[in-house]
Amino acid sequence: MKVCIYIIAVLLFFGCKKQKEEQLPYVEVPPKTKVEYTLQLKTQDFSFIPMDTLIVSGKEIVFLMPSKEEIELIKNENNFRENDSIFRSNSSKVKEHLRFPKDIKISFSTKRIIGIDEGNRIRYYDKLAYFKSNYAMLLMYNRTFSFDKFTDTNKDYFSIIDSYYRNNIRFEKPIAQKYVISRNGLNIRQENGTVDGKYNNGDLVNIIGYTDDIIEVEDEGRTVKGRWAIVQWQDGGSTLKRYVFEGFLGDIEDVKVFEDQICVGFKLDEYTRYNTSDADLECLTQYLDLKLISKSSFNAIKSIHKSHLTTNPLVIVRENEDKTQNITLPIKDSVIVYNSKVGYSNSTHGYYGDIEFLNQYLMHHVYPKAEDAFYAYLDRTTGKETASFSEFPHVSPDKKRIVSFVFDVYEEQFFVEIYKINKDNSIVLEQAFNFVHWLKTYHNNVKWISNTEFAIEIVNNEIWNGSEVKAPQYLKIKLKE
Repeated sequence: MKVCIYIIAVLLFFGCKKQKEEQLPYVEVPPKTKVEYTLQLKTQDFSFIPMDTLIVSGKEIVFLMPSKEEIELIKNENNFRENDSIFRSNSSKVKEHLRFPKDIKISFSTKRIIGIDEGNRIRYYDKLAYFKSNYAMLLMYNRTFSFDKFTDTNKDYFSIIDSYYRNNIRFEKPIAQKYVISRNGLNIRQENGTVDGKYNNGDLVNIIGYTDDIIEVEDEGRTVKGRWAIVQWQDGGSTLKRYVFEGFLGDIEDVKVFEDQICVGFKLDEYTRYNTSDADLECLTQYLDLKLISKSSFNAIKSIHKSHLTTNPLVIVRENEDKTQNITLPIKDSVIVYNSKVGYSNSTHGYYGDIEFLNQYLMHHVYPKAEDAFYAYLDRTTGKETASFSEFPHVSPDKKRIVSFVFDVYEEQFFVEIYKINKDNSIVLEQAFNFVHWLKTYHNNVKWISNTEFAIEIVNNEIWNGSEVKAPQYLKIKLKE
């Protein structure tokens, strides 16, 4: 679900009335620099290390090595040169002499973000934050992985690889993929019945077989029948054969968010917005009224909201051969030019329209190298960026609030951000919430019912992967004053 790096350079194209350009000086927009994330490793600041990404799938061994920026920070550590030499020598020997398993891809990478392809989603891990290591070997097969930091340089690489690929069941191809559809999750058991762990509601389960016996389970006043499903369960770096009850498994269309899960989340302030682990998990009904509604009720809502966006005939949009757009925005005594081009080191830009009451342009920018995409308000007089939003800013009918729905692909977390538009037209973050069981889909815009109430389409966050949602649910949210 949670996807990708999931920044997609998709721009909406607005037709513009072509006009003769005035001979005005213009300001070329400079390239965007890398987004900075501050994190500590061995008391060092790695905030400037690029967040470049490697996607790992299938059967792979990847030796993770420090980038040139990392080396600059760690080159003075004790035994750096010796350990670096040993790691590079041993990893090269593995690539040259490995005979088992066959048909395995072996590579070397200095990239910081590791994307693990799990089949129905890609999970992203920060090498420096999650693995806390500059040198490591990552073993991947069948949507799961093992990671070894090699703090002890005398470890036997070949033995670890042999153990990983032989002593688990990842070579068995699943006969089916099902999803947990139980509100309270599903216990994972050994053959003798001992509980080893638990799947969450919405988790994907790889099934490699079934037992013959049918059993019955009582669940909230009803009798559920089914077999034991034999599943591949990842425990650390190994994939183990375990058992779950078939009666609480279903297809992706059967996964839903339960009524009492809707309100579960975190109320965030300026600090906890970026450190959600320090916030308190609670039911957020003291801040928001939340109610699931039917599809027919959602479709029957006639939004009172009229778009605040208008098309400015003075804005010039020219389409390039690669289908991107070059955009010229008039400002006082000058113009601003955004040139777009497809490519990792380039950027693309889209003009969404003018917001008359704020005297702003609404733009969308994508910077692949910086792994960043965002919406921005630009002052039509000065050309300065006055506010930015990770996702589309939805303005309330009374023009007093902006609501934005954000999915953090790195942390796989969903946020609702509520901004206040002050009398002087300045915009400030008023409230932010992190919900743990659901997120908004991208198939429908906000349906405003009043100045403080709207309806949206949602989905269980465990099954979200950016693709088509087959069985969405619908939610009304009312902001409490």
